[in-house]
Amino acid sequence: MAPLRVWIAVAVGGCALIALAYLPPRGAAPRGPRFATYSPEPTAARRRAQAVAKEWRETDASLRLLEDRQHVKWDSSRVGPAIIFRGPTLPPTAVRTVEAVADSMWRALGLGETKVRAALVIALERAPGSAPGPIPDQNGVAFLTPDSTDRTTCMAFLPANHFWTAVLLGHPPRHFEPDWLARWFQSGLGPCAYYAAYGTPSRSVRSWLAARNWDVALYLGTHGIAGERFLSVNLLGDPRYSWYWDGIYSLSPSTVACLAGRLDGCRSAVLYGADDDARIAVPEIVRLEQGWWRKQHLLPGERFLGDVARDVGRDRFQSFWTSSLPVDTALAAALRQPVGEWTKQWERRFIQPIRLGAAAPLGATLLALLLAAVAVSAVALAASRRQVR
Repeated sequence: MAPLRVWIAVAVGGCALIALAYLPPRGAAPRGPRFATYSPEPTAARRRAQAVAKEWRETDASLRLLEDRQHVKWDSSRVGPAIIFRGPTLPPTAVRTVEAVADSMWRALGLGETKVRAALVIALERAPGSAPGPIPDQNGVAFLTPDSTDRTTCMAFLPANHFWTAVLLGHPPRHFEPDWLARWFQSGLGPCAYYAAYGTPSRSVRSWLAARNWDVALYLGTHGIAGERFLSVNLLGDPRYSWYWDGIYSLSPSTVACLAGRLDGCRSAVLYGADDDARIAVPEIVRLEQGWWRKQHLLPGERFLGDVARDVGRDRFQSFWTSSLPVDTALAAALRQPVGEWTKQWERRFIQPIRLGAAAPLGATLLALLLAAVAVSAVALAASRRQVR
């Protein structure tokens, strides 16, 4: 009977320890931020309507880019990209300011007279009902790359939200810094900056980029997509919270493996689509939807080729860009080392290697060890009392 009492006491004590460790005291505030959102499931009819509306906006945006390419006006007195405005009319002083900032940004990228010209289409925010018909796409960034109908022009569509519309109209907020506008223009050039700097890529390189929606050639500048410290990898959040890991494991396996510092994962993440002979559409319109960083195969992939170009120099990158060799061979030749090794080192510039696999929290581990020690002690005590003396 005595051993039974001991086991009952051990079980009750273990439950008490678990409750003490995991149950908050009455009236205690919850630790950490909590989210409780609810969005009703759309009906089938609403989903069809949303799909039709999305298709219409994409088609409308494509037609507008094609029309703009036919009617773009080039100013020989400027060195930067041609600027086309849609929406409210800007005063002449604001137009001159925008063109001056664009020219300065162009020079900062080291671009001058280029074989492929770039045009930046800026869509200012329109008030609802200000124009008849449906509202055009005012969110998605898009690029129209050179093709057989026009081999020397690359178009970039950059929608301006409420903040940037106010800045362009001459009403910036008090905390606005002058270089923000140049950074925004840099982020809006996308693949057009590479076309302007290095010309048309080879068939193998272009097929590789088309297969992955140009996700490694979206930014040529020296900073992040919105400044010195802002990169797509920062959008994952804080590793202390669960949604960070939800974001990590929503990525492709090779992307996660590269974040963990594995060579094979980094190589696979970079060369995704290199073995596919992707069909390049004519016209080729590259679209970036909201949340585009969640679909990247490499983080922060938007600046990968830009960093490669800065590390290897213009001549070696130009050789890669126009090489007819397979992408892995041409890229390794430009880097002068295996693609996986270079990418692993590059990844470490932005994020420390994450730990993969199951890992128990420290508190849970200590509690488990304590319970195990109590159980072993109880068994030893019961065994010692049952010894025949």
